[in-house]
Amino acid sequence: MSTYNPGAQGVDLKRICRQFIKKIWIVIAAIAVGAIIGILTYVIYSNVKSGNTVYRISNDYYITLNYEEYPNGVDYYNAYTWDGILRDDPVVNYALTLLPDVSKQQILDSVTGEILGDYRLLTVIVTGTDKDLVKKISDAYKEALPHFATEIDMISKIEVWTDADMVVYDAYTRDANAALLGAIIGCVLSVFGLLLYYLIDDGFYSERDWVSRYPDIPYFGILGTKEAEVNISHILGTTEGYTTLKISDFDFNVDTFDSMRASKGVILDVREGKDKGEMTDKVIYTLKKQDIAVKGAIFNR
Repeated sequence: MSTYNPGAQGVDLKRICRQFIKKIWIVIAAIAVGAIIGILTYVIYSNVKSGNTVYRISNDYYITLNYEEYPNGVDYYNAYTWDGILRDDPVVNYALTLLPDVSKQQILDSVTGEILGDYRLLTVIVTGTDKDLVKKISDAYKEALPHFATEIDMISKIEVWTDADMVVYDAYTRDANAALLGAIIGCVLSVFGLLLYYLIDDGFYSERDWVSRYPDIPYFGILGTKEAEVNISHILGTTEGYTTLKISDFDFNVDTFDSMRASKGVILDVREGKDKGEMTDKVIYTLKKQDIAVKGAIFNR
């Protein structure tokens, strides 16, 4: 029986590389499947999140500041300030007077603003799934913002600079990111899975695997190779009179044991990577209990 202790062995990097090269297709497949799942998941999520078609109107407004009386006004009315002003009571409450059938929360949920680089150009964006509501709110702001300018001394006037048409807007356009994330997750999981498989796998893949477990049982080589032929010829002379036993076909049978005892000994036929150490231990230990000589092992691919 083997005295091999897998827990006391170091990590065989060469064996890991061999395993990865043989099973690299699993990693590639996992990356592809992960990317597909990532895209599908994101598409489903975006459809559920958006609910319906999203509409958007993005209008630009030109702001004329009262520099003569307030030279620092441009510093006060920055991008962050305007985004809040557009949803603040003076502007929203005036818009509500023009929209008797619209709630304040609907406006707050729909309107955003931004100023990019030029403090005189304000972009007001109205977004929503209700096409008519988006149009109503956008039109209301065309009046609410000029009216707001009349109430603030620091601003001389606000005019509509560009009156844009409504467009269909997809806020969820990160399919590439979703695919990349899915591919990365698939790669990590597959690599981790192969590493875990390696750590618990006690199959035989090379002469080193066999000799480390059964140093007293000669390794002949791979069936059908010149190496196996030369080793058998040197160690046994010939295979005539010996019994070849496949590990996978082992059975507790009295007649079989008698037949093997009557022969010169047993040559173990080990399936490379498929016959595991635990089962091989059992076969070899049983043969020794039955006083059957194990003369060597040959690997079968």
